[in-house]
Amino acid sequence: MTSRRNFLALTGGVALATGVTAGSSTAQAGVRQVLDVPKQTIPALQEWTARTGPAYELPAPGQPIRIIVRSADAAQLIRPKVVLQEDLGTLLKRTVQVETQETPAPAAGDLVLSLGAPPNQNLEGYEIEVGAALRLRGTPAGVMHGVQTILQWLRQAATVPAGLVRDWPKYPERGFLVANSARHYTMQWWQGQINELAYLKLNMLWVYVGYESTTSLAQLKEIAAYARKYNIALVPQVNMPGHMERLLTPGMGLPGRGDLDLSKDEAYPFARGLFEKYLDEFDTPYWHLGADEYLTRLDGDPNFTVEYARYPQLGQSAKQRYGADANPVDIFTGFLNQMNETVRAHGKQLRVWSDGLLTSIKRAPLNQNIILEHWVTWPGRKTPAELLDAGYLLHNSNGDFLYYDPPNPPNLPNGRFPDPEAIYNRFHPGAFPGQEVDKNHRGLRGAKLHLWTLPATEAEEIQSNNLRQPFRSLAQILWGSPFPFPRYADGFPTLINQVGRPPQYPVGRRRVSPVHGATTVWPQRKPQVVFYDDVDPASVSLREGGIEAGTPGQTTFDPATRTATFTPAAPWRYGQSCGMSFQARDTDGKWITGEWRFTVAQRPSLAYPRSLWNEEDGPAVEYYSDARETELGVRFRVDRPGLVLGAKFYKAPGDNVPHTGSLWSPSGDKLATASFGNESAAGWQEARFAEPVRIDAGGNYTISYHSPNGTFGYNHHYFDGRTQDNGVLHTPTGAGFFAYGPTSYPNQIHLNTNYWADVIFQPETYTVFNVGEAPVFGATEATSLEMGLKFSSSKDGAVQGVRFFKGTHNTGTHTGTLWSASGQKLATATFVGESGSGWQEVRFGQAVSITAGTSYVVSYSSGGGYSATENGLAAARENGALITSGPGLYALRAGDFPTLSYQNRNYFADVVFAEA
Repeated sequence: MTSRRNFLALTGGVALATGVTAGSSTAQAGVRQVLDVPKQTIPALQEWTARTGPAYELPAPGQPIRIIVRSADAAQLIRPKVVLQEDLGTLLKRTVQVETQETPAPAAGDLVLSLGAPPNQNLEGYEIEVGAALRLRGTPAGVMHGVQTILQWLRQAATVPAGLVRDWPKYPERGFLVANSARHYTMQWWQGQINELAYLKLNMLWVYVGYESTTSLAQLKEIAAYARKYNIALVPQVNMPGHMERLLTPGMGLPGRGDLDLSKDEAYPFARGLFEKYLDEFDTPYWHLGADEYLTRLDGDPNFTVEYARYPQLGQSAKQRYGADANPVDIFTGFLNQMNETVRAHGKQLRVWSDGLLTSIKRAPLNQNIILEHWVTWPGRKTPAELLDAGYLLHNSNGDFLYYDPPNPPNLPNGRFPDPEAIYNRFHPGAFPGQEVDKNHRGLRGAKLHLWTLPATEAEEIQSNNLRQPFRSLAQILWGSPFPFPRYADGFPTLINQVGRPPQYPVGRRRVSPVHGATTVWPQRKPQVVFYDDVDPASVSLREGGIEAGTPGQTTFDPATRTATFTPAAPWRYGQSCGMSFQARDTDGKWITGEWRFTVAQRPSLAYPRSLWNEEDGPAVEYYSDARETELGVRFRVDRPGLVLGAKFYKAPGDNVPHTGSLWSPSGDKLATASFGNESAAGWQEARFAEPVRIDAGGNYTISYHSPNGTFGYNHHYFDGRTQDNGVLHTPTGAGFFAYGPTSYPNQIHLNTNYWADVIFQPETYTVFNVGEAPVFGATEATSLEMGLKFSSSKDGAVQGVRFFKGTHNTGTHTGTLWSASGQKLATATFVGESGSGWQEVRFGQAVSITAGTSYVVSYSSGGGYSATENGLAAARENGALITSGPGLYALRAGDFPTLSYQNRNYFADVVFAEA
C-alpha cells in the first residue's frame, strides 16, 4: 500500500506545499515570442529554452516506441510509466514497450523517465530535456504532468525541436467538484473527467459520499482508484451541519429546516457517525464537511441573514459551551472545530465553505488548519482579505466564474455556465465575488470548476462537452505560466482544438433516443443520435432495419448540435419492433457505429381492463431527477364500481432502480402495493396487485409509483382546467400529486403537473356510451314509442340491465327490455326513482347471459318523448367488448320490437353489461 507520505508527493504535495511559488525571471506574466519552440500545450509551459542539436523524432511506423525507466526509480514512477504507455499507445495506435535499465542508455526516439530535483523547488515540477531522446525527470507528480506535456506535443507533431523545459504550477490546488449527491453518473463519464483533469495538469476531484441512491460506495472507490492512477487527489464530502435533509433522523434537525440542531449534545456523535466511517475508505489527504448556508435565509432576503435568532437554544448553548459572552455563531464554528479533531485524528485535513464565518464570531474562532473554500461574499461575513489576513488558507470557488448550473425554470431558466473567455481574460484565484486580492498572496490555494447537477435534466455527455473549454481556460490560469495568447479570442479556441481531448477520453460517445430497449414509443417518434465528437456530416448515416428490407425514410444531420435524425416515410406501425443502426466518421478518420432497438406502442384499445392513457401517450419531458426519494401519483375516479388490478407508470430513460406502485383510498389509506418487475429501459411499465382491489364509483382515489432516486417524466400545467377521461375512468382538474421520502400518500401539488402514473381498472359493468355523452335534441311524438339499439359483444358475458338518456320533456313511466335479434323478449324491467333528466338505469331481476358474436337489441319504452343525435350511429360505436350494429331503432308503439330507423339516428338506449 502507498504510504501517506508517498501519496502526498504523488498528488503534488498539495496538503504540504508552501503555497504560491515565485516565477523566475524568464517566466513572468506576458506573451512569449520564441521561434524555435515545440507545439503549444494547455497549460502553457513556464520555461522553454531552445538548444542546438538533434530534434526528437518518433520512431517510424513498424519500429518500436520505447519507454525507459531507471531501475532505482521504477517503483515511484510506476503510475506515470503506465499512463504514458497506455495513453501513447492509444494516441498513436501503436505498441509502446517499457524497459527498466540500471543506467538508461536511450536510443533515438526513446522516452526516458527518472526522478530528479523539481525546478523552482515545486513538488509538482518537472523538466524535459529534448534531444534525439526525450528525458523527463522530476517528482512522481511532476513526471505525471510531464507525461501530459509529451502527449500533447505528440498529438500535434511527430517531431519536437531540441531544448529544455522547466515547468511547475503556480497554485497547488486545481480541480473540479461534481455534486454527485443529486444524480448518478456512469463510470465511463467519471473516467473521462479524470482523464481531462490529468491531461490539463489539474490535480483534485471533489465528490460527495454517503448518497448511495446516486453514487454507491463501491463506485466511489472505483472512482478513487482511477483518480489515484492519474495522481488526482480525491476530496470526499458529506454536508453538515446544513443541507442535511436526506441525512437527518427524527429529533436531530431544527424545526422547519434541514439543519442540524447544534444545541443538542447528541448531535455531535450523530454527525461524526455520518462521516467518520468513510474517513479511512479513501486514501486521500482531505475531507470536506460542507458547512455552507447553515440557517441562511434563501427566500430573496438581500442580506442572506443567518437566523440564529429564530432558534434561541443555539445562542444559549453557545454561552454554556464557550462562555457568557459567546455569540450564537460560536456554536457553529465550535462544531466545525470538534469535527476537525475527528478528521485530523484520521490523518486528513478538513475543508469547509466559508459563508458561515460571520464577523460576530467571538469565543470559538475557526481553527486555522481548516482550508476555506470561498464562493460568495454576503453581508455580515468575513471577506477574503480578512480571512487571508487572519492566516487562513483560501481556495477560490467564485460562483460568478466557476459555477455550472443546468437550466431550472423558473428559478434559472437559462442555466449558469462557466464562460471560458471570461475565465481566461478576467479570472484569477484572487478574484472573489465583491472583492479582489493580490493573486500572488501566499494564502491562495487555487480554484476549481463546480458542476451542480439539479435539475438532473441534461445528459452527462452534454455537461462534459460544455465543460471542455472552461476546463482549459482554468487550467491555464491556475498553472500560472505565460499566456499563449494575450486574450482568449486571439487564438486560444484554436489551440483547444489542436491539443484535443486526452487519449483515453471516451471516443464515439453518443446518446440515442428513444433509448435502447424502450417500449411504448409513439408512432410519430423520430429516432435521433447525438454525437459528442466532431464528425464529418457527409459520413453520417442512420437507418432502420436492413439495407434492402429496412423502413423507408430520410436521415438529416444538424452540425450545430451534432444530431442525426431519421424521419420515417410514414409513422411506425403499432407494435413494430424497430432495429436502428448508425455510422459516422470522426475528424480523426475513425468510424463510430452502433445499433439499438425499441418497440412502438400498441394500438389504442377500448377493451377493458383499461387505463387513463393509451400506450402511445407519454410525457413532454421524458427525464427529470429531483435526486430525492419521491412518490408520484394521479387522482382518479370511476363512474362504475369495479376492480383495480394494478398500477402503471411511464419510466424515464436512465431510471434504473426498482419501483413500486400503490393504490390509495380517497382518505389516503394505502389499499394495495406491488413491485414492478422486468421493466423495460423506458416507456410504460405495469405491475399487478396480488389481489385486485374493489373500488366504488364517485370518490377520488390515487394511483402512484415510488421513485427511490426521484427520477420521472412530467408535463407541467397538464391538469390546468382539464381532466383526463377514458371510458369509466376520469381525473379531476389538478390531479397530479407527489410526496418526498419513503412511500407515503402523495398530497403535494406543483404547477398542476402530470407525473404519468396510471391505473389498470376493470369495471364490474359498463355500457356502450360513456357518462359524459348526451344527445343533441329532444322531441315528443303523438304516439308511444320503443327506442332501441342493436349491439353485440366480443366476449361472453351477461346483460345486467338497461339505461337511456332522459330529457325533461320525456315524462311518464319507462320500461327497459332486452331482445334477441329476431325479436324474442329476453328480459324486462321498469325504471323507478328516475331523476328529472340525464342517464337513467334499471337492473333486471336476473342477469341474462349472452354469447360473443351474437346480435341483440336493447330498448326502452316511452309515452312519446325521446332524445337523439342525427347520424350519431353513422359509424359503429365500441366500448370494451360492446359494439353497435347499424342505426338506432324504434317502434311506433311501446312494447313492440323496434325495427325502424331514420338517418342513422342514435336514440341513446344503452345496455348494462358485465364480462364473464
